[in-house]
Amino acid sequence: MLCLVVAVFCFDIKTVRADHGEHSLRIVVADDVLVDYEKFRDGRDPLAITSFDGPHSRRDVVEVVLIQQALKKGGWRGAINLIAGGNYARMMQMIADGEADLTGSSTWLRDIEHKGDRISPSGAVIPNGRFEAGFYMRADSPNRSKIRSLRSLQRLRGVSNRTWKPDWQALGKLGLVDLLHVPNWELMVQFVAEGRADFLLAPFQPGPKMELVVNDVHLLPIEGYKIALDGSRHYAVTRVTPYSHDLIVAIDQGLLELQKIGRIDQAYRQSGFFHPAVKNWTMIGSDGFGQSGNSMENQIFSLRDVTGRLYPEARF
Repeated sequence: MLCLVVAVFCFDIKTVRADHGEHSLRIVVADDVLVDYEKFRDGRDPLAITSFDGPHSRRDVVEVVLIQQALKKGGWRGAINLIAGGNYARMMQMIADGEADLTGSSTWLRDIEHKGDRISPSGAVIPNGRFEAGFYMRADSPNRSKIRSLRSLQRLRGVSNRTWKPDWQALGKLGLVDLLHVPNWELMVQFVAEGRADFLLAPFQPGPKMELVVNDVHLLPIEGYKIALDGSRHYAVTRVTPYSHDLIVAIDQGLLELQKIGRIDQAYRQSGFFHPAVKNWTMIGSDGFGQSGNSMENQIFSLRDVTGRLYPEARF
């Protein structure tokens, strides 16, 4: 049974129509997203894509399609070039330094505001309160079906990246047995596959099982539980180019057009991000747990070990 999820998208629409944008654009995309985007596109013109399900579809992949369609509908006439940008932190730095014009997938507003003198947000594509994620474990893990309470969930070891602040803050509040920081997505999957961590957070995937497959590793969500990540998500646009204002205008006008025809909601539903099967799952909220700084960005460490050294009396 298909449950249509209605989302409210708020766009800060400016009055000048950006139908004169002829600059070539550099859209930076995470390495793994760019690989899956090309597989998902499968030779199709991204401007002609109207169905967002199928192999390799996921939230950040369909967002690469959506931004290109938004630019077209917003009147931008310049060429579009997708460039690999490494991980999330590296991409945000490229935007701040003017090495890229905008991100291909949405980013957290708080990360944009952190570099607000050099980065501007588009209108929100995922409003505050709409970002839900699942606790993904190995599909063959016997423990996955044994999670029946918050207490049993707390006995698990999670893996994430401390620069992904909403994820890290939400998990940090849960009182897990341990929370591991690793620098990139593929290594997180490897940690779960090897049993060095029990789960990772991931958006829900399309299909009835919501299975996530990464490098032949099969993951399934813990049934019955989901987590809310605080904040809204936007495309990040550099402010250091002379055409950045026109670019924001084009993006926001294009997003509004896509919202009017239901394309954004459709893309998120068909990619599994807005998944009807999890509508009644128990929501675990998130707010207020703080970790700051990124000096350990490329290290692997255990939150339990670090906290244990700083606060020997702390219990996990």
